[in-house]
Amino acid sequence: MTTRTVYLVHDGATLRREGERLRVFVRRDLVKEFPARGLRQLVLMGNITLTPSALDLLVRRGVDVVLLSHRGRYRGRIVSGPSSNVALRMAQYRELSDPGRTLELARRFVHAKISNQRVLLLRHARRHPPTRGLLVARVAMKASLLRLDRASTLDELRGAEGAAAASYFRSFDDLLRAPGFRFDGRNRRPPKDPVNALLSLGYTLLLNVVEAAVQVVGLDPYLGALHAPLSGRPSLVCDLVEELRAPVVDGLVLAAINKQALTPKDFEEQPDGAPVVLPQETLRWFVTLFERRVARGAHYAPFGKRLSYRDIAEQQARKLARDLLGEGEYAGFGLR
Repeated sequence: MTTRTVYLVHDGATLRREGERLRVFVRRDLVKEFPARGLRQLVLMGNITLTPSALDLLVRRGVDVVLLSHRGRYRGRIVSGPSSNVALRMAQYRELSDPGRTLELARRFVHAKISNQRVLLLRHARRHPPTRGLLVARVAMKASLLRLDRASTLDELRGAEGAAAASYFRSFDDLLRAPGFRFDGRNRRPPKDPVNALLSLGYTLLLNVVEAAVQVVGLDPYLGALHAPLSGRPSLVCDLVEELRAPVVDGLVLAAINKQALTPKDFEEQPDGAPVVLPQETLRWFVTLFERRVARGAHYAPFGKRLSYRDIAEQQARKLARDLLGEGEYAGFGLR
């Protein structure tokens, strides 16, 4: 049986165990049922209760249990135990304590991120007449790539990344073609409009995909290269997420809006700049769209074939592990 991820978006539900199956109840009504066998990750969104026997089954099977708020904010996770790959962890701590090694790995993460953002803009230009904003963004992002290549410190590198991100998001509104949606810049914690709400939720879901891959490989998720160590932040996971943001989340949000899989009626915008609300039905539908995109995946050049984005995330984590062990060289994932 193939491994899989299950999302539960049923605020106030209770997850119970019956033998080797898990059952979701809202009050006395059974709303979902699935086997624990083959389950790789369980994402709980909102106020969901786990019975002790259900938790015992999940831990025993090594399922990664992720806890999100009803708005999609990360709250924590339950894992079955730390990695036993001591040699890899020691290599990670040693290599990422070297400023030169850290800088070069961070450069590869950012190069892949900016390149994939440019590919997204180029794909849009092939299907629609390019706007002046998109043309300016593509030129500015190419300049950021050149600046990135010359960066000699992490601060210079992060400056190039920030400039590219600013150019990219200044043109993002030009990519939206459905009526009723606007993007006036990135805002978060919490997001105040539908587009930002979808981007933030998508990035959180992607972070969970990548962190599961990092845990499987045996790397320490909290020590990265591009993102400085910060209490409670999985910095290495954030590093690996960067190159997948545009292919997975940005592309999904644009497709969902432009193909009208989501419309302005699916959101509850609040007055006076208060955070936008995603109703439970909208959350469930977006999670479904996210899983479809992750499963569809993309061409993975090292294997010469299409892989799911979940498998791509794991292969990128394995590639990084080999680099840290001196058994290969890391290269970021790139869209064709």
